[in-house]
Amino acid sequence: MASEQMDSKEFHDLVDGFFGPRATQTSYARARMVYTCTLYETFRFTCGLDGEHGEFSAGIEWAPEKYLTTFLGQGLSLNRDRESVLESLRLVDEWCRLHLPDKFLERYEEALAEQLPGAPS
Repeated sequence: MASEQMDSKEFHDLVDGFFGPRATQTSYARARMVYTCTLYETFRFTCGLDGEHGEFSAGIEWAPEKYLTTFLGQGLSLNRDRESVLESLRLVDEWCRLHLPDKFLERYEEALAEQLPGAPS
């Protein structure tokens, strides 16, 4: 439901859970509700519920304080409900994966699988 808004912990858990180990060097400013990480060891990503009116915002940093906010020709939703945020995170993840070579993604996924608990040695 679009009117349901997340609190700081719910937002952090949603973003952290969505990206999982693909997000490294993570930080979270709880009071401002801003999550920052490096995706796929390559892209510096920031998102938050910190817009002027508390809306969702996100971007890939391409230069200091400069962010790409349009992905595959689409802007991200400003809505701060769970489903809208997840839709935006999926779009960012797809954009990142499309910008990386298949060989890198294959090796990256293998390395992640080796690091997971219960993975064969």
